[in-house]
Amino acid sequence: MIVPKLLADRTFDIEFQSYLSNHAKHAIVALQNIHATDERIQEWWDAYTQETPYGYQLHKVDQDWDSVQPCTQEQWKKWNGKKVHWQEMSVFMQRELNDRFSGDINQLIREYAPPLIPGMAGALTHGIIHLGWAIDAKSDWMIVEGLAYLNFCNVGVEPSKISVDQENAETNPLDSFTRIAKTWDTENLADTWIASVMSKYGEDFHSELVPAGFQWQLAKVMHEPHEVATKVPKWLLDTPLTALWENIYRTVVLVYLASRDAEGNGNFLILHAITSLWGLEHVLQVIDDEEVTRKSLQQYYTMLVCLLAGSASGFPTSSILSKPSILSKAANEYPATSTEIPDWKPIEARGMAEEEEHNIKLVYVCRELWKRYNHWSGFCDASRAFILTPNIGPGRAATSSVKPYLSA
Repeated sequence: MIVPKLLADRTFDIEFQSYLSNHAKHAIVALQNIHATDERIQEWWDAYTQETPYGYQLHKVDQDWDSVQPCTQEQWKKWNGKKVHWQEMSVFMQRELNDRFSGDINQLIREYAPPLIPGMAGALTHGIIHLGWAIDAKSDWMIVEGLAYLNFCNVGVEPSKISVDQENAETNPLDSFTRIAKTWDTENLADTWIASVMSKYGEDFHSELVPAGFQWQLAKVMHEPHEVATKVPKWLLDTPLTALWENIYRTVVLVYLASRDAEGNGNFLILHAITSLWGLEHVLQVIDDEEVTRKSLQQYYTMLVCLLAGSASGFPTSSILSKPSILSKAANEYPATSTEIPDWKPIEARGMAEEEEHNIKLVYVCRELWKRYNHWSGFCDASRAFILTPNIGPGRAATSSVKPYLSA
């Protein structure tokens, strides 16, 4: 099979153009799971590694892997979030796996992933995506890469700033998001929080992120988060974990559906909230600790509020979240009849044909969630709402509605 070989490939760096994440392996995982042939998987890999949909080429690693010296434990901690020495940190993870944990990849994850999860917003969530999707694929080398990348790009809200609001009587994520939408308007948080924080810091703040535009602005927002993000609702603490995962997945997908443009295209930023949650879930399955899981989901909630609030469009408005179609979808627990069960083959075929890897991943995750959560139609609707490739590369036409999310 071609997939294990591609996931173990060490030719390319984890980022290119100083801030864009290398998505090649994520797409390979998704293509395999939506039943693409080896020929199609190799074809996609060859095309992406020759030129990405942005019009840029991937960056090859700077050093031959055999000559890379592993970092030390002290350097691992010192380089957290500094976006330096990814190769050295990868080799360190490989050495830890072999020497300290005798090849037990799960032990490596349990040791190193928990302190990194609060910084999952780094690289627009691609650190947690790379790690979690590597776990999904059972690729040891990709897991090593993912742990190193999550340390490399780590950015998040300081965990001590997050607390559970014991007085909050909300019972589900949609209620909480609706409350935040109202507060967003009544307290003018677009100006009093977001614009204020973004204008407060100059290029000496996270200087390594300045070229990344939105990632730099998001780091500011997470450095000074508002309490709408940090005072998390009690349902994150009280809801049984199985139901909690379902509630969060459903709500993020509802926000994705509510944020489609006039042509039905999905929102680039919110798509990452879906695929990063999938990655986070796989990491937490390995860690297998309820306290860590609940803390991590609180951090995810905080990150998601900051991510949406800091975007060019701002936090979804009350009118968006209360669209009749969305409220109807939220109330639609199961399809009314078996005739509503969709044929996934055309959706999978459309995903397989894509050059835009985000859409391939969207099809895979939504199909799996649809199967897991009683065929809820929202997942199927979301799988059809493909995003447009952002207009960030050379010679690209300004046709994408998602361009503002990646601009400075």
